[in-house]
Amino acid sequence: MDSLSRQETLAILSGMGVELPPATKLPDEALQKRLRQALNGAQFVSNVLPDPPLNPATLSAWPSGHEVYEGVRRGNFHEAQQNYQAKLQGKEAELYKNPMLDARQTLMGIARWWDEGHRWMVLQDPDSEQCAINIRLLSVLELDKDTPVIILLYQSVTRATVMEGLQWLHQMQDKQDSPGYLVNIKCTALEQKLLLKILAINAKLLSSTYKPKKESSEQNFKVSFLLPLGPLSFEDVGKLNNDTGCVLCGRKTTSRCSQCQSVAYCSSDCQKADWPNHKRVCRALNGGTWHTARFVTVLPGLEGMYAASFNKHSSRTSDGRNAVRKLDASVIPPNPHGNRLFLVKLQASLGNTPSSIMAYDRQRSVDAYFLLNDNPEVFMEILQEMRGPRGGYGGVKMYRWAKRVSDWELSICMDKEPQTEIKWLPYSRFM
Repeated sequence: MDSLSRQETLAILSGMGVELPPATKLPDEALQKRLRQALNGAQFVSNVLPDPPLNPATLSAWPSGHEVYEGVRRGNFHEAQQNYQAKLQGKEAELYKNPMLDARQTLMGIARWWDEGHRWMVLQDPDSEQCAINIRLLSVLELDKDTPVIILLYQSVTRATVMEGLQWLHQMQDKQDSPGYLVNIKCTALEQKLLLKILAINAKLLSSTYKPKKESSEQNFKVSFLLPLGPLSFEDVGKLNNDTGCVLCGRKTTSRCSQCQSVAYCSSDCQKADWPNHKRVCRALNGGTWHTARFVTVLPGLEGMYAASFNKHSSRTSDGRNAVRKLDASVIPPNPHGNRLFLVKLQASLGNTPSSIMAYDRQRSVDAYFLLNDNPEVFMEILQEMRGPRGGYGGVKMYRWAKRVSDWELSICMDKEPQTEIKWLPYSRFM
């Protein structure tokens, strides 16, 4: 089967929440790197495989009393809400629209068939004419109590290799321990390409000493593994959407808009071509009043305590491992934005006379508090703006452009509402 094309790669990334310019000129190598990063994030590789390679010989079998299907299920609060609303409306989940969602459904199907005693199956395109993937499941092992890993042999089958694929099917059906009938999971050609990409990536994380026994018809089969697949975390979405290159084409940037500094371009040609789209934001920022204020990362009295945060991208299995952290007011927060502008959400604490205003960016890389006692004049200006006609949201929050001016200072464009689509997420915090 052919490898993923550029447009297919962009479609998969878009389905995972990674938005790149449709006409991006990112080199193929850079585009594939971003896809690998996204797929590793969807599998939570850095959490469950912090020190590859994976050696199946060192792992225990997945507990017999636990369904593998339940072990591979991953989701977040946003998907749970969507599923709940769909059930209320009597709707079925749409298939063959988003290859990543389809791949996650297929993985759950594979796990379900394992739970029912099946050890081999075929992933085949809905028309059953063009391509397929033959799979034999070798074992399901336990990485940790929440994470099964499915070890398998696989082979991509096309019309050119259909006889080889049929030979394997006949051998599987003749095995005494086989259920004797074909398990066929519908899987589009694009979804198959995606799954083959995942299997190829994971194969490189497998110990070279692992050599499973193959049947006579499996000599051309490859060995790999599948991990639970889920939606990208909030942090991964932010990282993968950061530094996407020229806003118009994705090439390496050489300059920023001199009027507002909010967008970057690779050339004057792209800047001119983007002006019809950018001018509204640019004119809104031009002439804005900026105020600088010192921020802290821990509210007074909470030093040394532990906190956890979540939003609609969060899930128990993907984010729970690293969500809880000890609060340390002395640690300088990272500055991934450099000298670039970025949007922040400003949210006042409860009460008629708030004592703090929280400021954070979409990627959660800036998580700051302005305190009334530290910045009385700027604090009251923010609060007044928030409660005025340009604030909105019940007078308790607003969105503004910001820039980092030092380790512990943010500058806010106070009197200009962002004239751009605000892609934000609900956020909660526990201490």
